[in-house]
Amino acid sequence: MAVVQKSIALPRPRRPLLPAGALQAAVWILVVGLIVGPFIPMLYASARDRPLYEAGGILTLEPYRQLFSDGEFWKAWANTLQYAGLTTIMAVIGGASVAILVSRTNLVWRRAFGRLILLPILLPPLGLVLGWIVVWGPGGYLANLFSQRLHLATLAIDTIPGMSLIEASRLLPVAYMTCEAALARADSSLEDAARSAGATPSRVLRSVTIPMLRPALLNSATLIFTLAVASLGIPLLLGTARNIKFVSSYLYLQWTNAEQPDPATVSAGAMMLLVVATLLLLLRNRLLGAEARYVSIAGRAGRNAMLPLRGLRWPLAITIALYLTFSTLIPVLGLALMSVVVVLTPLVAPWKLLTWDHWHQLSTGEFHRAIVNSLEISLVGAILATALVTVATLVAHRSRFPLRKALPFVLLYPRATPGLIIGIGFFWTYLLTWGVGSWLRGSIWGIMLAFCVRNLPFAYVVMYPTLARIGEELDRAGRAAGAGWWRTCRGIVLPLLRPAIFSAFILMFVEILCDYDPALFLVKPGNEVIGTTMLSQFIQGSVGPVAALAVVQVTITLVVLGLGARLFKIGVTGGHDA
Repeated sequence: MAVVQKSIALPRPRRPLLPAGALQAAVWILVVGLIVGPFIPMLYASARDRPLYEAGGILTLEPYRQLFSDGEFWKAWANTLQYAGLTTIMAVIGGASVAILVSRTNLVWRRAFGRLILLPILLPPLGLVLGWIVVWGPGGYLANLFSQRLHLATLAIDTIPGMSLIEASRLLPVAYMTCEAALARADSSLEDAARSAGATPSRVLRSVTIPMLRPALLNSATLIFTLAVASLGIPLLLGTARNIKFVSSYLYLQWTNAEQPDPATVSAGAMMLLVVATLLLLLRNRLLGAEARYVSIAGRAGRNAMLPLRGLRWPLAITIALYLTFSTLIPVLGLALMSVVVVLTPLVAPWKLLTWDHWHQLSTGEFHRAIVNSLEISLVGAILATALVTVATLVAHRSRFPLRKALPFVLLYPRATPGLIIGIGFFWTYLLTWGVGSWLRGSIWGIMLAFCVRNLPFAYVVMYPTLARIGEELDRAGRAAGAGWWRTCRGIVLPLLRPAIFSAFILMFVEILCDYDPALFLVKPGNEVIGTTMLSQFIQGSVGPVAALAVVQVTITLVVLGLGARLFKIGVTGGHDA
């Protein structure tokens, strides 16, 4: 019987509409253009003898000369450096201490503290600051109560040390996460050996654990210092009343409150601040490389034996609990109470001053528009930003595009850049792009674009670790089967990235909802967002409705994070729980 052999033709892969190289180049240009592009008009505006919205003009360095000859500017820099330095010292010491206690000791409730310590950085920063002011500020409820009833003075939070304490309590989780991650990767064999040689727990911590954390401490200190330099809400709300100016508040007030605003000088100051932030980011990248080399020597960490705290277990646990209570719980409760009373004062019991008028104001006018606009911006912005960062991460780490190595730095750059500077950059960009720019400048979508660019790093730091755990042999298998770059990513890599994509979306939604400073130069009547509305109304003395609006923002944040943890198993850090 004759055997008839038939050749079976495999279906040829469909040719993509857009070649992989063109798609990768388009994504690279889009990311770099969105992040770096707005700084070019700002540089141009800083070297011009008149604002960009006035015809004519010549290039000049006069704005820089005026700025450098202004004593107030250098005084603002001195205040900023003092504020950032104190913030960094307190946050790093506090965060590293809690990380060591949670990761390396038998502290009571250490697992609960490991999660609760992250709350200050997850909650809306401006709402948390307003809570501090309502409770501990000049005329604050507990500040007056301690003074009038107990005759005890509290720390004046409208001084540089007081403002540094608030910022340190908010940024302490940054140091905690960095140090805790380093401890989780490090082997405990050295600590075990020290204990076997008879060293006491305190000597083990002092001689082994803390030196092992040196790269993480330097890394977190650089990041916290950068974030403190860029801070605006605390200097503006607390420092302005005492005529304590920081670089960020100096630039903002020079643009908005000066008798003769000088946009060119403000742009020159923004460029100087941008250069400082860039240098700090480059320094942090060097430190990150040093940390990676350091921890690679230890290998994979094994089971860590907990250091016994003996009689200090409970006192240290109570100390951390008191910190969380006074820095986070009480300010949030103060906001909630302020939102339902006519006035918050220790002279009259709060239940005698109850009112719902503040909440009624949220249903109309500027407050209602701010809530609706913020929700629309957060939803649409989170979708678009997550999609862009997902593809950009694939280009950076799963392609052969020649310029791909620049993307990780560029994607992390916006968070090291003060939001105020991003707002100024987009303001000038919209002004110079005529039709499209005019439409963006007059709509909420221009604000959304600035918010998305500012918060792109959050999506990237969630996406990249998950992608790094997906073996590249899957990509090679797809290409060996004849699939192109995009088809391989779409069919193999993206399904495995789905948990990280959901995590990035939740985190982007929350961060865009809570952001505010990039919008200060872009917001117009009718385009209000929650953050700018809280800031402007609080400065005008409308405390009750602002407290109610802050409670709405905190509630939405907690609900979204809770749903993320429930539905997508997203951890409190924004990652995906194992």
